[in-house]
Amino acid sequence: MAADSSMAPSGFAMDRPLGELLDTRAKWFLLVTLMLSMFVSALDQSIVATATPRILADLGGFDQLSWVFTIYLLAATAVVPVVGKLSDMFGRKYFLISGILLFTVASAGAGLSTSMLELIVFRGIQGAGGGMMTACVFATLGDLFSPAERGKYMGMFTGTFSLAAISGPTIGGLLTDNVGWRWCFYVNIPVAIVAITFITMFLPVRKRGGKVSNIDFLGAALLAGATVSLLLGLEWGQKEFGWTGVETLGLFIGSAALVTAFAFQEKRHPQPIFPLMLFKNRQFITANLIVMLFGAGMFGAITYLPTFVQTALGASATASGLVTTPQSLGLLLTSIIGGQMISRTGKYRVLVIAGALCITGGTFLMQTIGVGTAEWHISAFVFLVGLGFGLVMPTLSVVTQNSVSQDLIGVATSGRQFFMQIGQVVGTAIFGVVLATSYSNAFAADVSPDARAAIPAETLAKFEDPTLARDVVTFAAVKESVQALPDGQRLLDTTLNAQKGAIASAIHNIFIGSSIIAVIALLLTFLMKEVPLRRFAPHVARSPEPAGAGAHPPVMVET
Repeated sequence: MAADSSMAPSGFAMDRPLGELLDTRAKWFLLVTLMLSMFVSALDQSIVATATPRILADLGGFDQLSWVFTIYLLAATAVVPVVGKLSDMFGRKYFLISGILLFTVASAGAGLSTSMLELIVFRGIQGAGGGMMTACVFATLGDLFSPAERGKYMGMFTGTFSLAAISGPTIGGLLTDNVGWRWCFYVNIPVAIVAITFITMFLPVRKRGGKVSNIDFLGAALLAGATVSLLLGLEWGQKEFGWTGVETLGLFIGSAALVTAFAFQEKRHPQPIFPLMLFKNRQFITANLIVMLFGAGMFGAITYLPTFVQTALGASATASGLVTTPQSLGLLLTSIIGGQMISRTGKYRVLVIAGALCITGGTFLMQTIGVGTAEWHISAFVFLVGLGFGLVMPTLSVVTQNSVSQDLIGVATSGRQFFMQIGQVVGTAIFGVVLATSYSNAFAADVSPDARAAIPAETLAKFEDPTLARDVVTFAAVKESVQALPDGQRLLDTTLNAQKGAIASAIHNIFIGSSIIAVIALLLTFLMKEVPLRRFAPHVARSPEPAGAGAHPPVMVET
């Protein structure tokens, strides 16, 4: 067994990619295993969404449903920056294995849950494991290959996410209908066993060094607290307490205070969780601003597209999923092609600009959709957006990693993931407000005076929920109530038409906002510099030696 890199003599550096220290067989086993791990993590989200109705039928707790998804995101976002830093210091291997184990144990617990509260708790633990996996997988890819080679593999990993998004609803439906919703969680277990086995066998331990006592635990706690406070403020401000509620404002103020304390702590600590010097790195800042803006502008906006398709177009939930699936297909296609182009040319700026143009064009086209829009038009628009994301997102992952030294790969990778997730949450919250406000104003203006006069106020208020038609029981009662009125069918039809027009107006306003954000991100892509990607990894540094002395052999690592 080879020596651990942490035992290397002073003056040695582990700057060579792990791919140069592993044979082809070990390298491909690792790649496939890492992709499989990420596929299961990404698949879990779409599978759970599909199984939701059956979960509610068994466990109840409809009022707690949003927490099944929110708690996962909270935990994953909070742990990503911390694990990125720690894996730089102590190696990816054990953090990656720990993340998979945590995810797997929580999956088993979620499958065994007997109440919604139990499920939420295990989903939080799952999120922590998923965050550890995300932080380590892409950083390990950075260890395996030099930046110029990394593009094609980064594209493959991004394509894995797309494949999970495409296949998730189908797999989730098959499992739920044939063996029960609990198997949507149990299915993770055998995959995890395989992943842990191969990671244990083939992934070396590479340590930069450090002591547990040197870890910035206070900084980690401050960052986690600031993140959770921000995300809870966005979640509760939108759904629970309102944006001016004392609880919401308190969470936002608390988050700002914790960020300030975190910055002070990072400035003074010798081993910061997130080195502030990275914010002086133009490439790092530009790449992450673009990622965050597109995360907010597009992921946040498309979240509400199924509501439009089901309400304004009268499509089923299944049909709305099919309408948006081409986005994942486009992302899958260009992430692979773009990655190959980067690896062959070493150039990335033109790909990022081209991708940003596709995304921006897609957002402007989405402004044209309305009540009479054909579903295939929407599919074509989101396909264009997907093509853009496939060029932008994996490319900027490579750019982010290339902008830092090898010993900060984990920090840079987790930083990119952190900023993207924050962007998605902020965008979802902002566009949620746009949806609610625009819909309410448009519906109030469009509902006919005779409908307002004839329909009881309590019943009419039900139509102020744009998702009314998705609640079968409530909608059936409202429908029956209105139809029982004189000329009830006409009143129902005109009110439903007003509702469709209102949701179309709201989605139009959402994509106006999305277009503005996309244009800002596009302008930032033109400001990016074409910094050459490191095509050949530097050789291992050697200790100073007297003239004529023999060279030290390369430092090996533990396997």
